[in-house]
Amino acid sequence: MDRNQYLKIRSDRMNASIDLHGGGIQGLEADNVSLIKPSNDGHKTHGGMAILAPYANRVRNGTYSFMGSTHKLPLNKEGNAIHGFAKDSMFSLIKEDGSSCRIRSVLTGKGYPWKIRLDISYLIGDTDFKCTAKAHNLSDTPAPFQMGFHPYFTYSSYWSLISNQPGAYLEYKEKYFPDGSAKVIDPFLLESSDGKNLDNSFLHSGKVIFTTRGRKLIIDRENLNYLVLYNGVYSEGKSIAIEPMTAPPDAFNNELGLLTLNPGSTIRVSFKIKVIMTEDV
Repeated sequence: MDRNQYLKIRSDRMNASIDLHGGGIQGLEADNVSLIKPSNDGHKTHGGMAILAPYANRVRNGTYSFMGSTHKLPLNKEGNAIHGFAKDSMFSLIKEDGSSCRIRSVLTGKGYPWKIRLDISYLIGDTDFKCTAKAHNLSDTPAPFQMGFHPYFTYSSYWSLISNQPGAYLEYKEKYFPDGSAKVIDPFLLESSDGKNLDNSFLHSGKVIFTTRGRKLIIDRENLNYLVLYNGVYSEGKSIAIEPMTAPPDAFNNELGLLTLNPGSTIRVSFKIKVIMTEDV
């Protein structure tokens, strides 16, 4: 299959472009307004919305132990493993009907001896976009599993992220790795006017509302009880990554939110974005 094969789904007012190499979203538009910043250098996690599985974020030193066995994952330049195999895997088209599709890949790799069948479904409406993932353990032993998504939401002039549910900021002992402690945030509110450089994890469930000039995005999640927020160099000063996760960084070691998929079992996660276009003030 062509590594550059793309798939389009659309409604009267919205459209999305899906890259079958990695299964992620490369573009999402509403009323001809781009909601997601594309990657400008080809890296799946530098734009668009990458699929992160069977682990997301970093695994310290690429090493973890599970059920008495130690495993070593591929390392990045800094010496950690990051973001899993899905983003570099080919997905096959299972079903398509114009406004929705389902794609599939089987995930396995160095340091991860299990086989996980991952189905990603996308559905688009005039004001809504939904992504659903189902992970099924094809192996005959239990498997550790983490799922995440890496969308870069565009903004103009300013942004805010708010919820009527409290959250918690995960404290970091080192630059990338939570130490197990957290600080409650109530009300849950972050704004670009804070001027903070973000690469942080939050424990938070329920809806969040992302607001910028001309639009609001209401993001509702199922079984994705963590958020990672990032506005570093790859956001290019015009986007912020709001990343729904099942678990925070280094979950394969700290076990915060880590899922265990028993043989033959399936887990389901999803998130939905409702788009409300507004008048500029």
